[in-house]
Amino acid sequence: METTKYIRCMRQLHVNTLKKTSLLIALFLIVFSPSAAYSQYANVTDDSLLVLGNEVYRKGNYPEAEVIYRKALAKYQNNKSEKEWIIASVGLGASLLDQGVYDKGQEWILKADSSLSEAIHPELQAYVKSNVAWAYKANRDYSNSQKYYTTALSLANRSGDQYRIAQVSNSLSLLTYQLGYYDDAIKFGRIAVQSFEQIDDPFLLSISYRNLASAYEALGFTEEAEDNLIKSYNTTIRTQNNDLTSTVHYYLGSFYHRTGSYDKALANYSKYLSFVQEEGVINYIAPAYEFVASVYMSLGDFERALDYFNSSANLIEDLSITLNIAFCYQKLGEFDLARSYYNKILDNPDQNQTDHQTIEVYLKLADLELETVNLPEALAYAEKASQLSQKTESKQLNARSYALVAKVNARLDQPVRALTYSKKAYNIASLFKGYRIADYLVQLSRSYHALGNDSSFYYAEIAFSEIEREQRSVYGENLESGVFSNYANFYNEVAYWYLKENDDINKSFEVTERGRSRVLLERLAFSDSELQNVVNDTTLIALRQQEKNIDKVYREIERLNDNQSLSALREKVNELEFQYQSRTNELYLNHPKLRSVNESEIIKISEIQDMLSDNDALIEYMFTDNKLVVFWVTKKDIDYHSFEVDSLSSEEFISGLVSVFRSSIQNNDSLDSISAKSVPLYDLLLKPFLNKYQAIENLLIVPSKSLSLLPFDALRINDSYLVEHFNIKYLPSATIYNYIKPPHRTTSRDLFAVAGSGLNEVITSTKNYSSLPSTILEVDAISKGFTDVLSLKNRDVSESRIKTSALNEFRYLHFATHGRVNEQNPEQSGLLISELIETEGAFEEDGYLNSKEISSLTFNADMVVLSACNTAIGKMISGEGLQGLQRSFFKAGASSVVVSLWSVYDKSTASFMGSFYENLTHFEKEEMGLWNNFKLLFDLYETPVFGYKEKALQRAKKEYIQHPYYNHPIYWAPFIIIGK
Repeated sequence: METTKYIRCMRQLHVNTLKKTSLLIALFLIVFSPSAAYSQYANVTDDSLLVLGNEVYRKGNYPEAEVIYRKALAKYQNNKSEKEWIIASVGLGASLLDQGVYDKGQEWILKADSSLSEAIHPELQAYVKSNVAWAYKANRDYSNSQKYYTTALSLANRSGDQYRIAQVSNSLSLLTYQLGYYDDAIKFGRIAVQSFEQIDDPFLLSISYRNLASAYEALGFTEEAEDNLIKSYNTTIRTQNNDLTSTVHYYLGSFYHRTGSYDKALANYSKYLSFVQEEGVINYIAPAYEFVASVYMSLGDFERALDYFNSSANLIEDLSITLNIAFCYQKLGEFDLARSYYNKILDNPDQNQTDHQTIEVYLKLADLELETVNLPEALAYAEKASQLSQKTESKQLNARSYALVAKVNARLDQPVRALTYSKKAYNIASLFKGYRIADYLVQLSRSYHALGNDSSFYYAEIAFSEIEREQRSVYGENLESGVFSNYANFYNEVAYWYLKENDDINKSFEVTERGRSRVLLERLAFSDSELQNVVNDTTLIALRQQEKNIDKVYREIERLNDNQSLSALREKVNELEFQYQSRTNELYLNHPKLRSVNESEIIKISEIQDMLSDNDALIEYMFTDNKLVVFWVTKKDIDYHSFEVDSLSSEEFISGLVSVFRSSIQNNDSLDSISAKSVPLYDLLLKPFLNKYQAIENLLIVPSKSLSLLPFDALRINDSYLVEHFNIKYLPSATIYNYIKPPHRTTSRDLFAVAGSGLNEVITSTKNYSSLPSTILEVDAISKGFTDVLSLKNRDVSESRIKTSALNEFRYLHFATHGRVNEQNPEQSGLLISELIETEGAFEEDGYLNSKEISSLTFNADMVVLSACNTAIGKMISGEGLQGLQRSFFKAGASSVVVSLWSVYDKSTASFMGSFYENLTHFEKEEMGLWNNFKLLFDLYETPVFGYKEKALQRAKKEYIQHPYYNHPIYWAPFIIIGK
């Protein structure tokens, strides 16, 4: 019912919320009821029963309100034409409707309506008519609902009662919005806002702003929508009503999610989720989980999204949750399972299933069939969705339907139809200023290109800007990588267009670099450790504590085998990580200078040529759907070569060759077998250029995707290895080179070395990791060549000891211990330092130095060596490459990192590292000399791309090739150097 002071929604999601008699329930029903409309309270001051009934109803205690209104009806049963009986009748009807008794509730409200006469004041008539309208709406009779609301507004205007005018206008605004008459919704919404502004009722004004925002957004006026949502929030603050404030956080989170402002979405959803969890209302915790899941889904983290959707589904049954669970399974490759979910919804429609939800099912089925290359089925579903969408007023559904029809037609080799529908989709989507429109731009660009139209390049550039806007709107390596990985292949696709259509190698190289390692580029441009310069100590301490809490749960997960306990811990870690991500995103939102990279800083080929010597070459690899493109840059020349693959995608084809070659080495196969498996890789990746540029001695390799796992050194040239002819090192992207810290920074000490030798195979968290007794020999061997050394061995090795050491004073850092890879969450990959949990408990350390912790350290090291197992391995992310540990060491300030591509032998590694450091000392003396050291003092020395570190690693490998026992590449090929 409506009162002159408060509006409350008149339908519950679930009857069991009747037990919750707090104001929270009534308020939340305004926000989330599927038929959210507004009932009204009449103006009563002189009847204690009616006053009490209104008060109890307002608190959400509908059964008790029903009892009170029945007493009032009995009291006035002989005067059914009097206002008191009419008000009691409406009150009883409203109480019944809120308990789900729709027919009886509507019946009592209609009885009140039939008792009206001209003698009744127009304000009371408006009150009754609006409640009749609401009752019809609750029973999905929208035609009669609109009719009665219109009559109610006319009566309210006659009465001159400002509150009644505002309240009925607000109800009409919401109804017309839900019916798709968005222009009427704006008209009535403006009336409500203006009236409540004059009356100065912040509670109702906040709700009116919110309704008006929804109508503006539906017509694409996103700036006006955001303005009204912010007004709603600011007005809510005046009410000092935490319940209402939390609902505005939900609306803001939802709006920012739709517009791709993920940092703002996470911040607002986090505040909303915290509130509903504190209140403990299951019916609102479930939707909150769904909101969080939807953000992760947009960010490409489907595993985490699925966890949250399942948590929501465990609390309530809801069609939209089921749809999203199916979609997550689809994106995780569980196509049959996803298809079964979709078909079940279509075959057994819910009685409350809306047209919009049916369209959503067809859209998702079309996407699924497109992904599984069932093109006729995909087209049928997409066209069905489009036909149904055109019968609605939803511009978004129309745009999405057209876009899918365009995609399917493109795959069916119908470029004209694809372009027609791509244009339709983009023309609608572009009306929504600030919305996520990258997908529409990508599709439009591809459609133009299929017809040979140069507009493809124009729209591609707009798409790049939009993609990068989305990526910059969220902070966190996992989240940003998820956003960008959706589009990384498009950059390579457009880069190839520049080669094929315009023969423009420079532009092509610029575009592929623009789409490569963008997240790492931002991290290097402004290190995580510099947060302390922009936030206070209290905030930093809170962040670090959150990180510790997350680490603690991950360690518990590693120690458990019980599935039920693991499930509970996984929910816990998801919640902790969401809270942490929300907090960090809010920090970066409030400190824009932490996000400083832009497209103008992408390296140009001419800059690369300036830094190369006559004997150097940069080789950069790029994959498109069916092509491998190789760029070759020397001091004086640029070239490229492309290879087309017919049967598989180019990446799958190369990945297969890489896997076979690696396996051959790791299985200790014969030299003949390795040579045979090397031939196709060498022919594709290097042969066309090495035959042409015979003066080259040094190869700077920028791999892509599976090539990041390839030990190029071990490729065979005739009867020798590639490393015997070329000095080789790697970069994740050419642009990254300028952001990696330079070598030869001022340090006071030589070497910091850690020997992680002893692990207890009984302890659950370390039982899969063997002890490494030779690491002590390794550390002792490499220490001999230096004067000032700090080495940690045996019981001295602990995480806290490493963190409290002045690591920035050392020129070289060496970690001889196990590496651990977490592909689901790369920030939990790291180095297993020790098992001294009890000893380190006072420092809140767990003996495990993870990627996030490494990033927060500060190094001035010329080189970090990770002679541990698999330290180069990590999650493969499109556009970012391998998220191995080397990325964290670069963020901490290392100039170069030596890592391993597979598990290495303890004893042979100790010997290899001794040789490497011995050569390091030799080549450094040879390179620097008196003159270069003098220039270094005055910051005049220019470090060559290939210097003493690369030469030392090459020499160590060549020595091992001649070794009587360790000549097989399994012993020396895994070690690679990355960086400057």
